[in-house]
Order: sequence, then structure tokens, then C-alpha cells
Amino acid sequence: MLLRAARVARALGGRAFLQRVRAAGTVPPPLQLPDAYSFPDPVEVDSLDLRVGMMVHVFYVDLIDELVNYLSRIPTPFVLMVSVTDASAWARVHARFSTLSNVHALHIRIVPNRGRDIAPLLVTFRDEILALEVVGHIHTKKSLYTGNEQASWRRHLLDILLGSAERIGHHLGLMQADPNIGILYPESFRGVPGWAHTWLSNLEVCRELGGRLGIAIEANRYIDFPAGSMFWARVDALRPLYELALRIEDFPPECGQTDGTLQHAVERLLVAVVRQHGRVSVVAAGDGGLTTEGQHNWPMGLETPLALRLRIAAIDAVQISSDVFDTLVTRPFLTPLGARAFLAHRASAQFGVRDFAHLRERAEAKARALAGRDPTLDMIYVVMDSIPDASNLPLEALKKLELELEATHIRTRRSVVDALVSVSLKRPIMALSDMYLSQSTQQTLLPTAVTAIIGRWQVSCDSGIRKDDDLLWATLPADNSVLPAHWLHIGDNEHSDIQLPQRHHLATPVHVPRPAALLDLHPHLRPLRPLRFDQASWADQLWLGLLANHAAEVFDRDPASWLPYPTLSPRQTGYIVLGPLVLDYLAWLSRVANSRSIKSLLFLSREGHLLFQAFTRLQHASPSLACLRGHYLPASRRASGTASLHGADDLPRLLRGNYNGTLGELLRARLGEPATNAIEATIGSQRLASMIYLPEMRQVALEWIAPAMTELLAVAKSERDAYQEYWLQACGDVPSMVADLGYSGSTQASLARMLERDLDGGYFALSARAKEGLEGQWAEARHHDGRDGTKDVDSLILGYDLLLESLLTAPHPQFSHFSKDEGRIEAHYAAPELKAAQWELIEQVHVGVLEFIDDACAAVGYDVAVLEFDSTLVQRPLHCIASGRWRAPWLDTLGIEDAFTGRGWVAAR
Repeated sequence: MLLRAARVARALGGRAFLQRVRAAGTVPPPLQLPDAYSFPDPVEVDSLDLRVGMMVHVFYVDLIDELVNYLSRIPTPFVLMVSVTDASAWARVHARFSTLSNVHALHIRIVPNRGRDIAPLLVTFRDEILALEVVGHIHTKKSLYTGNEQASWRRHLLDILLGSAERIGHHLGLMQADPNIGILYPESFRGVPGWAHTWLSNLEVCRELGGRLGIAIEANRYIDFPAGSMFWARVDALRPLYELALRIEDFPPECGQTDGTLQHAVERLLVAVVRQHGRVSVVAAGDGGLTTEGQHNWPMGLETPLALRLRIAAIDAVQISSDVFDTLVTRPFLTPLGARAFLAHRASAQFGVRDFAHLRERAEAKARALAGRDPTLDMIYVVMDSIPDASNLPLEALKKLELELEATHIRTRRSVVDALVSVSLKRPIMALSDMYLSQSTQQTLLPTAVTAIIGRWQVSCDSGIRKDDDLLWATLPADNSVLPAHWLHIGDNEHSDIQLPQRHHLATPVHVPRPAALLDLHPHLRPLRPLRFDQASWADQLWLGLLANHAAEVFDRDPASWLPYPTLSPRQTGYIVLGPLVLDYLAWLSRVANSRSIKSLLFLSREGHLLFQAFTRLQHASPSLACLRGHYLPASRRASGTASLHGADDLPRLLRGNYNGTLGELLRARLGEPATNAIEATIGSQRLASMIYLPEMRQVALEWIAPAMTELLAVAKSERDAYQEYWLQACGDVPSMVADLGYSGSTQASLARMLERDLDGGYFALSARAKEGLEGQWAEARHHDGRDGTKDVDSLILGYDLLLESLLTAPHPQFSHFSKDEGRIEAHYAAPELKAAQWELIEQVHVGVLEFIDDACAAVGYDVAVLEFDSTLVQRPLHCIASGRWRAPWLDTLGIEDAFTGRGWVAAR
């Protein structure tokens, strides 16, 4: 290394060498995913300057000594506020808590037994807390969700919040160091099931409270909240709750409720309130680790293949029932709202109906109100006819369209159906479905593989009773002469399929997470989430839904491969990482081409090998693309560069960029073997052995090559003539656009110069260098264009260019040039770079890409041409696999031969 550095220094001179060293030492800023957060160093305890208080609700007086032990560890003066339920407790609390040395004010109040620990926090000590900056909140918790006493849960929470003076000092110091932190609470106790991190029975009361707070509730999302309601919080972050001016009377009298009360709603909304105004929630783990989002005990129930979980759960089952949608079947969209948005898109395109999604929602709500139950689809469309905005609409045609799309979109969740088949011998499956599609309609629409395993049906729009109604679970087993403990239900809805059957003492249900939930549950899939599921476009809901369905199949059958990190096979990498990116690019490219009246799309080798195959699939799905003709064009910087040499003035363009190596190696990489041989015959082999470093020595290289310019131009003309003849035969003389990854546009510029005509270019990304390289040519980029001043270092496509090139490459070697032999055009290629085993991996990647595109085309048909994904979101899978957040060990065997810059073989990542 030292010898090489000395040689470079001698060749470049001191100043240029130092510039190179500085440039090489420049590290681009790390790209952060949405869930990344940089915590500052906490302020030392001695420097704490916060008005701190601790609010304690004491219901179980036998835990007073335990609380005193924890509170004695607080290393800074604080206000202590204690709520108790009777005079006896008041006396015991006063006697023990008065001994705490760091308490500079003690307030003890007797409160009614309603609202549990939340009412004293928001009502009883409202004024005292609003005078503070940071408040802690703890209580004498004894019960877990199941109702059993669990001292371990309480101690888990208290240990994380108050486990030692050092830990408390760290928490408070962090909150002082970062004013953006609004709440800090413990990671969920291991006994809290993953599915409990949802709204459960609290949905309606949370909607009402959220409406008052201005917080939108997404019903089917997993949420962050301090399970057990113990935390440290910045008072200003909780101020919206105090501005509600709640009264003790607003909380229900205590009667052992496990869910669905105002206090449960406040607990679940605490983090949402904090985040509402841009503050950060901090989740503290037992090992001291900090994150901004909880883990939700996410592996619970996912670590075992579904078939095994179901087999164990069904041992004593006499009757098995199953949810239908998202359990036995899936749709390609992330949420039902995505499917409804696509329906509205089709209604607008086919019938000119504006805002059909809203109209359809109004009609369903009105039909439900009139019927006092879930309406059928027929009832919804009858009611729609009575809505003024729907007058003169082709309602029968719209209903037919909706049913046609349902039939197109419904797919068997094969893993679940297979698992049920394996355990359902002599156990008829009962379908329980909360749906507007009646039993007869479902039997018509659902795949045969699903209807074949169902013996009986209970559909809410037929029966008038829903799964989220306690009455169903209270009466269902007895109505079917089955003991509750022998009735096994499976489903995806955490409230109606899991919580309620469990509440009514049925056999422990089998939770089959709906595909969309996996984007919330798995920490390493969370980067794929849009900001709001319910506000994502139908196009984004499509690709995210397809990826979520793919992930669900993995977790149903082989969860170990994605625990704790997703470990992607080549095929999965193609489907999940490249499929959406390629589809988005091709749809965009087609729109750009049509807008510019382009007739021919030129997919440049080698990445174009896959892009061309994918484009033909889009054409088959969408007749609007028939006007475009795609070509897989043999091309390379070397081939087009040499053929573009009309004179000496063209040569500097081919020597742009970086290069380290000998002059001979440079010439072979940039101009090819025939040109190098011609130059060597004139200037000699000794000169070709001289070292060259670009860009610093570009002028030197030009001077060394100058004596052989006549010979070089002769080779260039020969290759140009052959290339032009191939071009006319394959592409013709029509407006054409180059399609490629990018990055400087040099191949487009060289092709245009070779043909002496203008060419358009459509790229994944263009670097700032393209401003010079594409001068005089039109080009646009889908994801990044450094010509507009944006930093190249911020582009994921440019940052992971080698990985993309490695995965998108073709089975043949790099194209070298065309030649003519007795009037026949012959293509020449460089030496093979990939071994058979490497190509087999890449081929599987390509299979996955094309499978994804086939699935998308099957879902939306001709509308595939109008797809437009969120540019930032669709690049995140690439970042996840390239950064190592998703694992793919086989990638370590891949790379590319980078002769253009003299680096040789370069690993894909």
C-alpha cells in the first residue's frame, strides 16, 4: 500500500495527491430510516435543572414499603403527589412517605375509586402537575391483562423507571438534554401479548377522546403506549390532556373492567398525544437500550409455524371457526381502504363518477343505520340510489364493477388453508365473517380451496350479529352444543377474533396476523410503513400490500428465517426489494415517453435485460403501452464511446471520471482491444505500461494518445459503421429514449454522437456529472437528478449503484462492439465475469422481480401503466438490504468487474 501511494504521489504531484487523500477520506452522511433517532448524552445529575414531580396512586397499601424503596432512589429534589382511597391508607402513606429525604413537597389526597391511577393524574393533581416540567407516574399495579396477580410486571416497570439512582438520573438527564422528548416509558412486559398493543375494546372511546384531542385513530394499527401506565413525561407534552378539563365523574365507577373505559383510552392515547405536536416518545428496555418505538413483544406467536401452532391449539377442539378476510383469503392492497380507493379510481375512469369512495362509504353507513346491522352489498346500493349525489349514476354497473374487482383481488392464503386442512378432519370449519358480502356472494367469489373446507357460515350481514359483539361469543358454543373450552377460533382481528373469544373462556384463539399488521409488528419491516396507512394512495397500498402478503406467507410457514432479522433468499430479494422499484420506474418511463411522443424505448445492456422483460409484461397488461416499442440494445460505455469518435475533439469526453492503472488498461477499458492494439502499434508498448490517474492526468493521457489519433479514428469508424447498421435494422429511424439505471448519462451522449442525432434518456438516477455529460441531450430521472443541485450523496440509487448493477445484470458478459464480416453484423463481448453459481443466484432474483410485476398486473390490469409509487418509500427496501438491516448472505458472493475506473472486481455491497 505504501509503495502504491508513493507511486501515485510521484505521478500526481503533492497538491493533487493531497486532494485525492482528502476526497477519499470524505465519508457521506449516513442515511437514516424513519425509525432512527440520535439520542444526546444525558445531562449529569449534578447539573439537573428541572422541576420534577412524581404522582403515585396507592390502591394496594401492602405495597407502600416497596414504593418507598423505589422513590428513595430519585437523586434530585421532587414534588411527591399520592392518591389513596381511604383515611387509613392516607395515614400509612403519610407515615412512610414523609421519611423520603429528597421530597421537598408532599401532597396526599383521598380520591373516589374511579378512574384508577389515571383520574388522579389528570384531575386530582392537575394544578400541581402543571406547575412542573417533568412528572413521573407510578401505581400499585397487581394485575396482568389476564387478571392474575403479577408482581413481576409491576417490578419490571418500576425497575426500568426507578431501578437505581443512576438509571433515574439518566432518564431525567436525557429529558433535560433533549427538549424534544415528551415521554419515556418501559418496554412492554413479556407477559403482555403482542396483539394487546392495539385498540381492542377501547376503539370507540379512543375515537371519541381522539376526536376531542384532534388525533385520528387508525382502527387496525398496532400502537405504542405504556402498557401498565407508568412513565416519565414532560408536562408540556401532556398539556392537551389537561386542557380537556376532565372531571372525576367522567370516569366510570369501578367494577373490575379490563378494557373499554376512559382510563384505558387515556393510557392508549398517551404516546399519540405526545407525538401529536412532533415530540418524541422514548421506550426504555431492561438492558438500558432506548428506542422511539416499542417492540410490542412482536415475536410472541410468530416464532412458531402456523401449522404447528394450530395443531397444538386444536388438540381438544370439537369445533373450529375461522375468520375469512385477511385470514383465509387476502387482497393485494394493504388495507380495505386501498381496495376501495382503487374501486373509486375505476369508477371515475369507466363511468366518470367523482369521489366514489366517499359516496360508497356514506351509503354503507346509511344502510347500516337503517337496518340496525351490517348491510348487504345489495342494500348498500339500494340506499345509494336515495343519496342526492348518486342520482343518475349507473348503480348496477358500479355494483357489478365492485364484485368483479373483488373476484379479481381475492387470493387464497394458502398457508392458513393448508394448516386448517391438516387439523380439520372430522372437525367442520365454521366461517365467521363480519362483512357486507353475504354468504351466497362469498361462496361465489371465494376460491374453491377456501369454500371446500367450510361446513357452516355465519356472516354478519345475513345474521345481524357481529364477531365484535359479546353476544356472539356468549351464545355461539351453547347454540352449537359445544363447551366453550372445546371451541377453537382463528382470525386476524385482535379484538373480535382474539380478545372476545378469550374473554368468554373459549379455547385460547390462534392469532393469524393480517399481512398489513406485520409492517407494524416486525421492527425491521417498519421502514416500509407510510406515514398513515389510511391515507396512502391506492398505488402505494398495492405494492405494500403485495409485500405484506409475501411476508405473511413467510411467517405462516417459516418464521425462523425472518427472526430476528428478515433473511431474504434471492427470489425474495427480487420480489420485495427490486420488484416495486422496477415497476415504478417502468410505469414512470412509459408516461414520460408518451408525453414526449417517443416511439422506441432502448433498454441498454446489461441492466436492460431484466427491464425489457418486465416492460413486455406491462405492455401485455396495458394496451395504452402498445404504441411503445421496446428494444434490448447491446450497449456499453466502451462500445458507444469508441463508435462516437468522429475526431480528436471527442476523445476528452471518453476520459472523464476516475481511473487508476496503466495507460494500456485504461485504453482497453474505455476504447477496447482493437483500438488499443492500433494505438500500441504507433506509440509502443512501453508507453502503454505508464501509470495514469484520472482525472488529474487527463491532459497527459491525451498527449500520449495524440500520435495514434489517425489509427484510433479508423477503428472508431469501422465500429461506428457496424453499430449504425445494427441500429437501423433493430430500432429504425424513430424518436427514441434510452432507459438505464444512470448515472452520468455517458452512454446516451455517446450514442447520440455516434448517430449524429438527438436521443432522450429516462433514468433511475442522474448524478451531478450528467450536467456536463448530457449537454445538448434531453434526459430525466425518476428518483434523483444531481443536475438540479441536490446532493448525490443523498441518493440511495447512486449510493447503492454497485448492488443494483450486480442484481440487474444479464446472463451474458459486457458488450464490447459490433463488427461487419461479409455484410453480416456480429456482436462481440468481453470475457465472462460471472460463474455459473453466481448467475443462478441472479436468475432467481430476476424470477422474483417478474413474479412481483405479474402479481401487480393481475391486480390492477391496464392501470399498471398509471402506477406511481412514493419515491422515498419505494427505495427503502433497497436501503434495508444494502445496509444490512435485512440479511442476504448470498449477496457476499456477487459483484461487478469495474474496468472503467480500474478498480477490478468490486463486491456488490
